[in-house]
Amino acid sequence: MSDTRPRVIFVNRVYWPSQAATAQLLTDLAEGLAARGWTVHVIAAGSDPGPRNGVTIHRTGAGEKHGGLLSRTLNYRRFGRRARELVAALARPGDVVVPMTDPPMLGAEVTATGQAAGARVIPWIQDIYPEILTAHLGAISALPAWPLRLRRDTAWRAADRCVTLGSDMAVRLLARGVPGDRVSIVPNWAPRELQARPDDFDVTARRITWKLADKFIVAYSGNLGRVHEFRTVLDAAELLRERTGIIFQFVGTGAQFDELRATAAKRRLHNIRFRPPEPRETLAASLAAADAHLVTLKPAFADLVYPSKLAGVLAAGRPALFVGPAGGEIARLLAAEGCGQAVAPGEAGLLAEIVTQWQGAPGRRVQLGRQARAAYEKHFTFGGSLARWEEILRAAGAAP
Repeated sequence: MSDTRPRVIFVNRVYWPSQAATAQLLTDLAEGLAARGWTVHVIAAGSDPGPRNGVTIHRTGAGEKHGGLLSRTLNYRRFGRRARELVAALARPGDVVVPMTDPPMLGAEVTATGQAAGARVIPWIQDIYPEILTAHLGAISALPAWPLRLRRDTAWRAADRCVTLGSDMAVRLLARGVPGDRVSIVPNWAPRELQARPDDFDVTARRITWKLADKFIVAYSGNLGRVHEFRTVLDAAELLRERTGIIFQFVGTGAQFDELRATAAKRRLHNIRFRPPEPRETLAASLAAADAHLVTLKPAFADLVYPSKLAGVLAAGRPALFVGPAGGEIARLLAAEGCGQAVAPGEAGLLAEIVTQWQGAPGRRVQLGRQARAAYEKHFTFGGSLARWEEILRAAGAAP
């Protein structure tokens, strides 16, 4: 007899074994729901078959990697077409289809298809496109973006519910006509490997391996993407260049990596170090080995993305230095929880001053670190987000 239980069908271009951010988040959630008794399917690119850890995986065959803009566009279109076909074949009344935002217009691609099959559709909005494209390119992109925005808005309004990451992003959805009772906020959680605090020996060993055991380390760990603000950080590093006890360390890669490294070399900022991305298995020790962490965001993207690296910083029990909109959601959270400080872009002098103060006040750093961990426990645990997702799915008529 075929299984007729309602299913949760996630759709995203990347999934396990990909290490992309949304792939890791989706793998966590899909497998977490499966472990709680939900029937979970995932539609993703690639060729690795399912099931895995209770999740049935349907691969579209389209590769994760791509070259330039044309190759990326073709891959996105190919995945979107195949994803629609699979949703149409799989979805049935009682199911819940959850499209993410990779590719950027995925929700607009599959919402009508899922609802035509009788399923409920709940977009899980990680980034808000095409506004991100407009913010990157300026007014030149406004005209070609409006048809995409119209399609996207139509899908959002038709969806049974929209899930996004924070209150600033939720306000953006409300402004586009999504009813308030159909918008839910579920923060992205810190990697589950960060639930347990790393051993002090591992942290010390990591600092020794870095040859920074006696330094005050200000780290940036994660994607060096186009939405992130680094000019202020470079300027602060220049102001602190003669303070040999302070090191700025970037751990990761991304669209701005080459430019950032070249600029640091050109300005002879010997107090800036670069390291490759850290795997999840050793991320806890890497984050805890720093004394403070940077989280940055350009003001134009304040309500379009949510830098989820903040969750990992707080889980590591380290204070956060946020370079971004002073009135934005992250600045408000740091102030409310007493676990860091915000600096507006361009305020390099203030950033350098705070770093210097924290270097000379270890007791203050310990206090900030404790409050950071408490903020993580309050807002960013996987268990909390999993429970919220279960509430949303049950409200949509699904059941484990």
